[in-house]
Amino acid sequence: MGRNPFNVIKFRTHVLGTFIGIYICLLSIFLILEYQNLLPWALEDKLWQPINSIVIFGTVCSILLVTGARAGLSINRLFGRVPRFPIGYGLLLIVSVFIFSLSSSLLLFYPISLLAPGFVEERLSQQLFDIETAFPTLYKGLILFVAIVFAPLTEEFIFRGVLLQRWAVRWNLPVGIILSSVLFGLLHENNPLGLTMFGIVMALLYIRSHSLWVPIIAHALNNIVAVTPELLFPSAETFKLEDLQQGWWMGVVGLCLAAPTLIHFIYNSWPKKTIQPPYFWE
Repeated sequence: MGRNPFNVIKFRTHVLGTFIGIYICLLSIFLILEYQNLLPWALEDKLWQPINSIVIFGTVCSILLVTGARAGLSINRLFGRVPRFPIGYGLLLIVSVFIFSLSSSLLLFYPISLLAPGFVEERLSQQLFDIETAFPTLYKGLILFVAIVFAPLTEEFIFRGVLLQRWAVRWNLPVGIILSSVLFGLLHENNPLGLTMFGIVMALLYIRSHSLWVPIIAHALNNIVAVTPELLFPSAETFKLEDLQQGWWMGVVGLCLAAPTLIHFIYNSWPKKTIQPPYFWE
């Protein structure tokens, strides 16, 4: 098979280093352009958020693709065969992990709201679409593109396609699942516990289906579910601090509803330490 491409691809160099480097470059460029009054809109405009995400994650993926190609990485082998996974069971998993994510977020923010109510109230009042920006239509279109297309593709490629297998090669497949999922959760600071569980489910979907397209599609569907309520009811009231403190018990109910499906799936899908990552399966 030749040399192992995941011995060449390094997290610190090709992911973390690229992420930090491009972030510093963007910040420097923005500050220079702002100083010269050359920015097309204000630096604090929320429109920069989806643009920055596209640039940063797009650059990381480009570096990984170039490095992988030089190391002999086969993209066809990485993405795997045509997806084959039970649709009904897949939808049940998506619903369960979504309920788990909402419930864990509720239980996480409840004790924080008792200690720092202002911080939690600010987080609860944040909207995805209903914000002030110089170009609201462009902002909305970019957010939808990032959430439904760009993020599922790039995040699954980085976290499940590369990091999971890089760390599986270095240690073993269970360690790769845990480390890549925890890192994925930490990058989503609003709900690290829920997104860590999401990462675990996506990793196991990849392993069980032998296709990276399955977690990509599942990721996209999950994000569609997440953004649909605000799209359908843009004028609806945001979740308030009093609602959180009075309805924390709904988080417990949600966890109880989601747990059976997630436990069953994880228990029956968890790989042994001796199993190779999906890239090396014939």
